[in-house]
Formats: sequence, structure tokens, C-alpha cells
Amino acid sequence: MVVLLFLIVFSISYGHSLTTAVEYSEAVVVKINYSDGTPFSYEKYEIYSPEDEVIPYQVGRTDREGRIIFIPDTPGKWKIKAFSEDGHGIVKEINVEKVKKEGIDEDKTGFLIKVLSGIILIFLIYSVFYLTVRRRKVGKED
Repeated sequence: MVVLLFLIVFSISYGHSLTTAVEYSEAVVVKINYSDGTPFSYEKYEIYSPEDEVIPYQVGRTDREGRIIFIPDTPGKWKIKAFSEDGHGIVKEINVEKVKKEGIDEDKTGFLIKVLSGIILIFLIYSVFYLTVRRRKVGKED
């Protein structure tokens, strides 16, 4: 019984949980189209910050409308490389003058899971202690 409780408690451990945060901030939106006006949809891109031109700040694919959206954390010249499987592509530099930081609306689910896990752990330890003491008392009476 105790082992089962132990396994149940730690199977819902918060070690692999994810939390979310919704941030409302000014983003840079780059829209890319082919020369005929067709959106550069679902194609790969890389964004490099002014601080590091070797390791990309962000990688991904354009959305359905051919947009790349990112939130810069540093002012300066940002480099965007977008390319398709058939060889089309661009390299574009964007000058970001100001960086605006907004508040974050965080999800508190991770905190609640930690508190609940702590309460369950305390209950489990108390139960094991109580059952052990009770067995000893019952064993001495016989």
C-alpha cells in the first residue's frame, strides 16, 4: 500500500511539467513574398542578433502568410536569412532602434503542482510513520 502511494505521488511529479507565460510586447514582423506576390509560406529562416552572428537567435518556418515574427532583446542590426528548398532566399538586415520590455502574465500551475506535491509527500511520510508505530504496538500486545 505504501509503495503504491509512493509511486502515485512521484508519477505525477512536477519535474516534467511545463509552464506558460503570455507576454504582450512589440514584435518585429517581416513579410516575405515571391516576385509574383505569392507568400513565402512555410519556408525556413534564421535570425541572428547583433551580439552573435554565428549562433542563430531564432530559427523556424514562416507562417502561412510568409511572415517571420520575432521580439528582439537588443537594439542594433539584426540579420534574417530565409531560404526555400528550391534555392530561393533572401538575406535582410533590419535596424532595431528601441527594445521595449513588457510585463509577463505567468501561469501559476507549476507553483500549485509543487505545493500539492509537498502536501501529498508530507501526508505520505506521516502515513508510513503512523503505520509503522501502530504495527509495533500491535506486535507488542500479542
